[in-house]
Amino acid sequence: FFSIWSLHMAQKQSVWATLPPITAGALGTATLMYPVDLMRALKMSAAADGVQKGTVELIKDFHARHGLKGFATQGVIPEMMRATYMRVLKFFLFPITHQAIYGYPETKGNGLTKAIAAGVCSLPEGFTIQPLEVAKISLQLDKEKKFNNNMSAVMKHVMNTRGVTGLYVGYFGVQYRQTSWTAAYFASLKFFSEQSKVLIPEDYKKLQNLAGGFLAGMFGAIFNTPGDVIRSSLQKRILAEPSGHVPFSVGLCASGAKDFLTMGGEILSKQGVGGLYFGFGFKAMHLGGSGALLATLIPIFKNMMGVN
Repeated sequence: FFSIWSLHMAQKQSVWATLPPITAGALGTATLMYPVDLMRALKMSAAADGVQKGTVELIKDFHARHGLKGFATQGVIPEMMRATYMRVLKFFLFPITHQAIYGYPETKGNGLTKAIAAGVCSLPEGFTIQPLEVAKISLQLDKEKKFNNNMSAVMKHVMNTRGVTGLYVGYFGVQYRQTSWTAAYFASLKFFSEQSKVLIPEDYKKLQNLAGGFLAGMFGAIFNTPGDVIRSSLQKRILAEPSGHVPFSVGLCASGAKDFLTMGGEILSKQGVGGLYFGFGFKAMHLGGSGALLATLIPIFKNMMGVN
């Protein structure tokens, strides 16, 4: 009995020991990728206007409102919290979820088992980061500086004017985005990592990790970009409308899904399939870069901290 208990505790400790290196890697990734994420949000939210704005025009508009400092600070607090937390959660829960569902580790799984486990472990991630998503996009699109880059001010305003459900505007799109990218990334990471080892000399191991992670991240962006475009456009529209408290109900959940599909149809009718891939270049850079950094930084921090 004692031997079994000791083994159980050792397994528990080994699982929790992965948190510090995962957190360090996720925080570093969120910090480095924030400017790209900002441009992604601006490009995607423009889809609802029906007129595609060029990158230079978006940069000029944003600079006029927030100055040069805004590219590194506007909405950065909710983004740091959201991005770090969600990456820690997904990389921590994925191996646990795979083991729980199939009874064997993800290292022995295939693309399908990894995609399913990753999709399941993304469910708490999408639900819990949603209020931060509302705060982030509100600050990034705050043309009048109404909230003065203050996350607390945004959330208080939403709570006072729309109630708790206001923090979950666009949730269906957020969950779709998280689930599709997480599933595609973990399902394809091994394949792209193996391909990078074929193309890149063995002496450049860190470059191999970067390339494999970047390609897996870009692969995931193909699936989740339409959902993110629709979600950004929907949140932008609803948050600009007159507010009002709406109590939670099953009908409200159904309405959220319907609004998501309606917005998607609207973008398609105005701009075609290309409209659903507004800002894909920045999106691919953001998720490809995130995937590359995570695939590289987490092993580095694990090695530094002596975690297997």
